Amino acid sequence: MPFFLSLSVFLLASPLLAEEPGSLTFSPSARKQVIDGFGTCLSKELGQQDWFQRLYYDDLRCSMLRVDLVPRFVSPYSDFTYNSPWFHGKPSLPGPDGNNVRTYSDAADYTREFAGRRARIAVMGPDIDQNLKLLDFDERALKATGTMAQLGQSKSAELGGFKLIGSLWSPAPWLKLASGNTYSKGKHPFPKEGAAFPFIWFDNFGGGLLDVSDKPLEIFNDGTGPTSSLTQFARCLAAYLRGYQNAFGVKFYAVSIQNEPFLELFYNSCLYREGTAYAKALKAARAELVRYPDLKDIKFFGPEQCIGNESTFLWYFQPKGEKLRRDMLLKMLADIEADPAAAKALDIYAIHGYASDGISTTGLGLSKVWPWVRHGWTTAPNPSVPAPVKGFQDYGKRCWMTETSGEGTAWQDPSNGFPSKGAFGIVLKIMQALDQGEQNAWLYWQLADGDTVNEGTLTGKTEGANSAKYVAAKHFFRDIRPGAVMLETRVAAPLDACVALHEKDRTLTLVVANSSSDNQSLRIALPPEMKSIRQFQQHTSSNGALWKESTLAVDNGAAQITLPGYSVTTLASGY
Repeated sequence: MPFFLSLSVFLLASPLLAEEPGSLTFSPSARKQVIDGFGTCLSKELGQQDWFQRLYYDDLRCSMLRVDLVPRFVSPYSDFTYNSPWFHGKPSLPGPDGNNVRTYSDAADYTREFAGRRARIAVMGPDIDQNLKLLDFDERALKATGTMAQLGQSKSAELGGFKLIGSLWSPAPWLKLASGNTYSKGKHPFPKEGAAFPFIWFDNFGGGLLDVSDKPLEIFNDGTGPTSSLTQFARCLAAYLRGYQNAFGVKFYAVSIQNEPFLELFYNSCLYREGTAYAKALKAARAELVRYPDLKDIKFFGPEQCIGNESTFLWYFQPKGEKLRRDMLLKMLADIEADPAAAKALDIYAIHGYASDGISTTGLGLSKVWPWVRHGWTTAPNPSVPAPVKGFQDYGKRCWMTETSGEGTAWQDPSNGFPSKGAFGIVLKIMQALDQGEQNAWLYWQLADGDTVNEGTLTGKTEGANSAKYVAAKHFFRDIRPGAVMLETRVAAPLDACVALHEKDRTLTLVVANSSSDNQSLRIALPPEMKSIRQFQQHTSSNGALWKESTLAVDNGAAQITLPGYSVTTLASGY
């Protein structure tokens, strides 16, 4: 079997290897994290189109697919967009309350008369298969995710493995309580200024708090007696997962009980102010899934909190004008690990590469944040946070970066100055996540959501494989396969580098980036185990030349390469 080499290179600060100007060194014995995969989320119907499927699996070779787990219900529970004002006119916008939404404060208030109707609650009983009948798996966007999941599973062998994962943006709306917060933007047809959370907008379950009191309520009487919101939450999740797996014949590898739990928004969202509340929901979900042979092996990942770019945001977030804080990543990790059942329930930690708004990219100023995510701190970085605080690696668990976006579409953005805000910025962000963050997986928000690429996507139908952002991700997605082990490397600035060894496949994956505007020369020194390599296949991307193919000769275990300014190069060789 040939030995395939493709190397991904980023900045490392290991004392184990000698750093020489203009030289890259690495050692197969200096090992870091194992890679679980790369991919994106999928929430629209494009997954049923050939061009999308080819890019995702055949060219990018994505090995992970993230899907939306928000439950959808059959009639009459979902009638008239869950009895919300909309363009269907039943009721028409802006609705009886004049704010384009239907607000409510708890389950009982959810069923109050509104525009001459009462919304109904789909109560989940003890029989999971009966609960399936209350859920709708016929939605077109859902079918698209199912098609993509089936295709990924069929290509699992050639991809080196495939993982279907899912995130819940909101539980069923009637399981939520008023948070005391209001929507603050408002522009037709969006909710009006001051609409109180939670509310139904179109068919979105906006904001509110999951009721984790576990108090039995008559409104959730399942025929055997009252049940709690927490029980209903767990039963609904289990039913949805079984229904999805039955509908498409693909098993989930892992699921998240809440996407970005610190955010309360007009679209599907749910606020968890305390890590202890998240832990209660997590335990309920795990306890329900272990009851079923087809669900018990599904792993849980989370809490999918944004990491921002400073230490306070890793501990708490307090929106302007609010009195109550919201627990953030490291505080939630501490609360989960302090509860033995919750700690056992959560298999993989997960973060999002966004700032405090959950939209803006965190950029590249994360040289301190990534080490904090991994190991917290011994001494408090500022007076607003406690010490000592642990990070995810201190708990002996993996961590995935499951969502980021927000870059411009050009290779160099800005065109003058350091181009950290465009496609080249994606290269550096992935390198930071793999190197300083030691992330086991990296997923972007969307591959595409229409004809043209935008800040939230890697490409569009028009650009296809010729989008700058797509090409930036391709240098990592395509050649660093699941099961690869990242190796310690040494390379001097302005060059960045990463190396991945895949022992089972006998492959070595290598990509090199130049963060300078000037051309840079680099000598790649291969370790003794790899000195039989005689030639690299080379792919280089830079401004105006997005995917240039060539070869690079290796002489006596070393290669010399010239890297264009603001470029990334993938090298691959078999021997």
